[in-house]
Amino acid sequence: LLVLGRKNVAAESDWLFNQPTDVAFGKNGEIYVSDGYGNSRVVKFDRDGNFLKAWGKYGTGPGEFNLPHSVAVDAQGNVYVGDRENQRIEIFDADGNFLKQWTGIGYPYGLFITADQHVWMIDGGYDRIVELDANGKIIGALGEPGHAPGQLAWGHFLAIGRDGKIYAADVL
Repeated sequence: LLVLGRKNVAAESDWLFNQPTDVAFGKNGEIYVSDGYGNSRVVKFDRDGNFLKAWGKYGTGPGEFNLPHSVAVDAQGNVYVGDRENQRIEIFDADGNFLKQWTGIGYPYGLFITADQHVWMIDGGYDRIVELDANGKIIGALGEPGHAPGQLAWGHFLAIGRDGKIYAADVL
């Protein structure tokens, strides 16, 4: 139905990525792509795939990224970006204006926002899954390093079903 970017063509332009890491959708069908491994930005498209804007660059300041690895959108249209190597989640409005950041949370490899607006994060640095409150404070955690059931080995992404079950994907 829709293709964004081009296979084996890496760049930073309106229509090309360099190893994108995640995609999320806004309430009106907007498409947000975290373009993280080769570039350090978020790219926004309309529901038909037309380029609207991009924001971010490599760095440690507000609105800058060191591997934007995950992206999620809340019910108000705010965009949450897991700035993995800066160990923070940066939050923007739908137009890419920086609102705030959450630090001291670990390494946000994957983000998920439930229908009731709870923010969950898989922390690939500390091999755990955490739930964050509305201020970005950890209110619960589960998992530990390892390869047995309930353990994680470099967790990368997560999803939560309507039934509340947590699905985690880890690399090792």
